[in-house]
Amino acid sequence: MRLILRTLLAMAAAAAALVLVNLAGGEVARWLGLAPGGNARLGWDLAWTIAGGIAAITTAARCASAAARGHALACLGLIGLATVYAVVQLGGDFPRWFNAGLVLSLPLQGWLGLRWGLGRTGA
Repeated sequence: MRLILRTLLAMAAAAAALVLVNLAGGEVARWLGLAPGGNARLGWDLAWTIAGGIAAITTAARCASAAARGHALACLGLIGLATVYAVVQLGGDFPRWFNAGLVLSLPLQGWLGLRWGLGRTGA
């Protein structure tokens, strides 16, 4: 029972990391005076979305009490599902380069998130 609770807490922490990094990106954009909309802002938001995914995967691995790699891969899978769903449902509202960036960045998010989440040991 304790292991299940720790797993749920690790995944909740990963979700919180994803949201907080994306919120931070929006705030920094506001401070820099980036106008909402347009390609520049979409590029900015894409970068912060990728950073949020990396932070979530890293957090899932670091907070896991056991099977850190499994937690990170499960988090990557959930991010992948959410990404594909968003592109299918909302893809027409955004330029193709943005949708492609979301999908094509998934391997990068997984690789960096696993690397940073597992540390140098690769446990």
